[in-house]
Amino acid sequence: MTVAAALERLRRSTRPRILFVSHAYGGGVRRHIEELAAAVEGDAEVLLLTPRAASSLELRWLRGGESFAAWPDKADWERMIALLESIGIDRVHFHHVHGLPREVLDLPRRLACSHDLTLHDHFPACPQYHMQDGDRRFCGGEPGCQRCLDQGPAQWPVSIDGWRAIFKPVLDGAGKLIAPSEDSAKRIAKFFPGSRPVTWQHPRAMHAVPARALRVVVPGAISPAKGLALLVACAQDAAARRLPIHFLVIGYIAHPVPLWPEVPLTIGGEFREGELPSLLASSGADALFFPAQVPETFSFTLTDALDTGLPIVATNLGALPERLAGRTDAHIVRWDAPPGEVNDVLLRSRRAPRAIPAPSGVSLEDYARRYLEGLRRGAAPASPMQVPAAWLDAPVETDPPTTTLPWLFDDAFLCGRALSREKLKARLR
Repeated sequence: MTVAAALERLRRSTRPRILFVSHAYGGGVRRHIEELAAAVEGDAEVLLLTPRAASSLELRWLRGGESFAAWPDKADWERMIALLESIGIDRVHFHHVHGLPREVLDLPRRLACSHDLTLHDHFPACPQYHMQDGDRRFCGGEPGCQRCLDQGPAQWPVSIDGWRAIFKPVLDGAGKLIAPSEDSAKRIAKFFPGSRPVTWQHPRAMHAVPARALRVVVPGAISPAKGLALLVACAQDAAARRLPIHFLVIGYIAHPVPLWPEVPLTIGGEFREGELPSLLASSGADALFFPAQVPETFSFTLTDALDTGLPIVATNLGALPERLAGRTDAHIVRWDAPPGEVNDVLLRSRRAPRAIPAPSGVSLEDYARRYLEGLRRGAAPASPMQVPAAWLDAPVETDPPTTTLPWLFDDAFLCGRALSREKLKARLR
């Protein structure tokens, strides 16, 4: 499937074209973009323009089964405009502008089309986006505020007043200025009195609400003797059968194993002596699991577990069944039982679950219907444009020099960011 063939399919489509403009991050903005693109797929073609690396852009067609993407250099802005003109854009929808050149706000005029804007944060009013002062606290959110640049300069070299002046015609001229809450609508209207924000809650894709997972805590340092292999096998069985179980080790493990999100298993990390009772109390555990594969002589960890009053599942070796005898909420399994059998016992140990609340919020279908009102396909452009060959190779993302190994370590393990863990592993290799 070549880019040229995909571009030709896009050009031949009789559906209107919408160009989404956004930043390159994920989070709620990306979720909304992807869900909205999928919801209108039967009625519109959606393209997404985002920054990519330091000096590049990414233009991607958001249609299932299609893989059209191009990575023009920011210096090739005029040629990118020409490509968009050859596709024929009928509406530009601004979701964010972070990382994009100032010229992006001129896209509706250059493409001779209408535009919408969604307020995922307060970026038109605040160059820092979130109404924070230099201490990263709420600045008060008043139009007279001049503290937005206390943290640092705006991404474009303008003053606070200059920033707001740039966005005023964009907001005033928007066909739909969408605020996902009354609060955000009122806040932005104070800064831009001529704007007409409408409050549309972000929609939710309708799907079955999953049952609350049984939180199974496995306390202690889990080695092969303490049942690490059985624990991993139970997590793999839970993933394969999509069981509502999640295992949490309060402690550490002897060697790396598959973890969440590959399987429902999370490692809390080593704790100091005497801390286990408070950790168990704050864990939100529904049941405790002792998967020992050798005979225990006593187990002080079990002593702390018994104090919780929670159901306990343990293997039938050593002192474990002896100390759990007579407890109605204790369940003993064979030490060599298959993981599926152990998981079934764990599920039976659950006390009466809480009722699952009914889904709430605006449906994606209703939102899409309102969103598409007034959208029409314009005249097809006369002259096609080929994508330059230099735009077909995705740029390599490189870390800035300030991303040091200590920073990556802190971000990966103290802050929990998966991307930094991957970057740290790549550097170690």
